[in-house]
Amino acid sequence: MAKISKRIINKHLEGHIFEVFIKTLAQTSNPDEVKNLIEDLLSPTEKVMLVKRLAIAVLLSKGYTYSQIDSSLKVSRPTIMTVSYWLKNGRSGYRKAVEKILNNQKKQTLIDDIEEIVLQITPPKIHDSIAFKKKQKQGKELFKKKFKKNSL
Repeated sequence: MAKISKRIINKHLEGHIFEVFIKTLAQTSNPDEVKNLIEDLLSPTEKVMLVKRLAIAVLLSKGYTYSQIDSSLKVSRPTIMTVSYWLKNGRSGYRKAVEKILNNQKKQTLIDDIEEIVLQITPPKIHDSIAFKKKQKQGKELFKKKFKKNSL
């Protein structure tokens, strides 16, 4: 668990620092910059904690039970309940993030489905040709992606 100093700072100063932090995050548009900032700011434990909370929110939104979430993410029921509470009663931060994640998953699923159909309807190429091997590789990558997605 993250430790907070017992030495309390002025609430106005704390609020100002938080605003600067939020603006910094909002202005960091490059995913690599965001990743580097997060890597520098958070300890490994803090990163895992945040990632698990977001995963809990996504799984709750998909209808997973507390038991399923507990066994797959190795989190406590109080943590799941806290995320559930904020998902339902918070300022919509969790909800908006989860909606974006689920929309991106739906888009990716649609793209994968289209790619699968295209792979199925295109005529087979001559065995051992470059085109055949390329199509075979695309099919294997698509299968791996779908298997990975469904194993969560």
